[in-house]
Amino acid sequence: MEVMEALKGRQSVKSYLPTPVEEEKLQKVLEAGRLAPSSYNSQCRKFIVVTDPAVKKEIHDKAGTQPMIEQAPVVLVLCATPDTEHEDAMPCGEVKHPIDMALSGAYMMLEAYDQGLGTCWLGAFNADAVKEVLHIPAEVKVVTMIPLGYHDGTQPRRDRKPVDEIVSYNAF
Repeated sequence: MEVMEALKGRQSVKSYLPTPVEEEKLQKVLEAGRLAPSSYNSQCRKFIVVTDPAVKKEIHDKAGTQPMIEQAPVVLVLCATPDTEHEDAMPCGEVKHPIDMALSGAYMMLEAYDQGLGTCWLGAFNADAVKEVLHIPAEVKVVTMIPLGYHDGTQPRRDRKPVDEIVSYNAF
């Protein structure tokens, strides 16, 4: 894969075909998430692969999520596990687990694109309800869910701002 091609082609997919995701492709997506960097290389992450339609429906119904949770053949639930060796915040003051999970998710989304699959980053859901449905321990944080499957082709890619609107040199 050419990285820039994937960056320009990847989009948030909100409508999926019922076609199952091949295990080989799923494993490549999971491996991409595993290889993502993490603060202090702590690798405090757990990826839950949800394929059971009844479980996806329960997540949808209890957690207040979008229809794609039920529609996509696979839903990846990205969780941050406790780090017993380091503080929750990095020296810069930012909490590390959302950043670590964002990196894993971004790597997964790019690999999914390379495998011909669509994804969407979800943040609009009740994390406690997801934890309840999936029996996730209290100390683990559910950071995002990523539906994974084949795009039905009905949704165009949205434009991004031009680089000159978002970049400055040497000062804000």
